[in-house]
Amino acid sequence: MRKKASLVLAAVGVAAAAALFGGVLRGSPAGGSLTRSEPATVARLVAGFAPPGNTEAYVAELEQRVAGNARDPQGLMLLGLAYQQRARETGDPSYYPRSEEALRRSLALAPKNYLAVTGLAALAASRHRFEDARSLAQQAVRLNPLSAEAYGVLGDSLVELGRYREAFTRFDRMASLKPALASYSRVSYARELLGRPRAAIASMKLAVEAGAGTAEPSAWSLVQLGNLYFDTGRLNLATRSYREALVHFPGYVHAQAALGKVAAARGRWDEAVRLYGRAVAKLPLPRYEASLGDVLRLAGRSADAQSAYAVVAATEKLLRANGVRTELETALFDVDHERDIAGALARARDAYRERKSIDGEDVLAWALYKNGRCGEALVHSRRALRLGTHDGLKIFHRGMIELCLRHGGEGRASLRRALRLNPHFSLLYVTVAEKALR
Repeated sequence: MRKKASLVLAAVGVAAAAALFGGVLRGSPAGGSLTRSEPATVARLVAGFAPPGNTEAYVAELEQRVAGNARDPQGLMLLGLAYQQRARETGDPSYYPRSEEALRRSLALAPKNYLAVTGLAALAASRHRFEDARSLAQQAVRLNPLSAEAYGVLGDSLVELGRYREAFTRFDRMASLKPALASYSRVSYARELLGRPRAAIASMKLAVEAGAGTAEPSAWSLVQLGNLYFDTGRLNLATRSYREALVHFPGYVHAQAALGKVAAARGRWDEAVRLYGRAVAKLPLPRYEASLGDVLRLAGRSADAQSAYAVVAATEKLLRANGVRTELETALFDVDHERDIAGALARARDAYRERKSIDGEDVLAWALYKNGRCGEALVHSRRALRLGTHDGLKIFHRGMIELCLRHGGEGRASLRRALRLNPHFSLLYVTVAEKALR
């Protein structure tokens, strides 16, 4: 599989890259023309970044625009995309149904509007409905075979469905159409999945260069670069990248949470609590609330930890109410925190029916292990590592499953490898691995 995925983007120079956040899109959507100020705004929104200025004010402006003209397909398309950006900025999933309504109204007026279809595909992906996202992204590609954005969403959905060869081909196509931040970052992710961390870092550095001069895109790509360093155990480089992100975009919540992760890895619990606390105050994402709960627990503040975990449960309930599938994430949280282990296995199986990705395999394997079904767990754990991914947590799961089956030599080798790849692979499980090796 590694040989068949080309992903040779390192040969592409940033100087030749098309501008993702400026310039003109490859054609305007059918059903009307964009105003001169709108192509760059659309590009940013489709890429998952805020438009220039205040997004909340921009949404209000668009709402007023479509209220004055209910048959404005471009205004409706922009509004649908802007609602998704508000969801990203606030963590409020109630924007998702509003986004879907606006985009579908836009399509009813302009059925060949490929950007509206791409927006619906991105929305389906945000809701973890990846088969729907794949179908919609394919429709967008048919409407505009030169849309790099549509190829990106298509590749993303194929990754989550476990169809990696197809996904990497779509990422290559995206990169050939528009070698820029969005395509560089996807190639980086593909290389990371294939167990090529150095090549992944090289591609993400191209993304950082491509995003230079734009605050949020630059900060986002620097956080992703920092994550690659963190996942290979290089805390100093990770810290430098996260701090640089904050220079480009002061107060950037994802950089603050990432620095909380570094502080926790170094055992600085109070600092980690403070940083994660700042992050969730701005953006109450379940993964950050869960991490806050974990560092509170490790700091000996059990009651506060339980409060953070309660927020995770409440947020996931809100996500489900707005059409987001959370079975896989909920299953992992529950098994890691010893909550409803049997129910977590059922949720992991439910998610796996669609998401046969390496993450789907890994969560199902871990849930099976926690339910004492280690033979079945090993089958899925092996599949979770089928790409050669250098993921310390997945390799730790494999080691614990092997020890459960009394494969002592293989289990200890897996645990040693997990710690060697990243000595900070998990707040919860590094000490478990170290203890099992004594």
